[in-house]
Formats: sequence, structure tokens, C-alpha cells
Amino acid sequence: SRKPRTVFTWEQLKQMEETFKQKKYLCTEDRMILAQKLDLTDEQIKVWFQNRRQKWKKGG
Repeated sequence: SRKPRTVFTWEQLKQMEETFKQKKYLCTEDRMILAQKLDLTDEQIKVWFQNRRQKWKKGG
């Protein structure tokens, strides 16, 4: 069964968007740091960045 999708807080989204503006790709270390800072797993950050890049490529 699939995991329920994560609902990010406004604060988490703001931080991730800010980070995304600076870097489209995060290395594992940066991802870990951001995950700790936002109280998320690095997997959640990874997936968010993947999805965000897709949206960005489509001009979103």
C-alpha cells in the first residue's frame, strides 16, 4: 500500500522554494541538512525536488 502523501507546511514549502531558486539539484549532504532543518526525511526532500524540477521544466 502506498504511503499517504506528505502535506508540507507553509514554512517548509517556503524554505524549499527558496532553496530551489538557488539550486535546482541538491547533493545528499545539502538534502540531509535541509531535511533536519525542516523536520522532514531526506526522501521527502528528494521527491519534492524531483517534482519541482518537472514543474519547472514545464514552465510552472
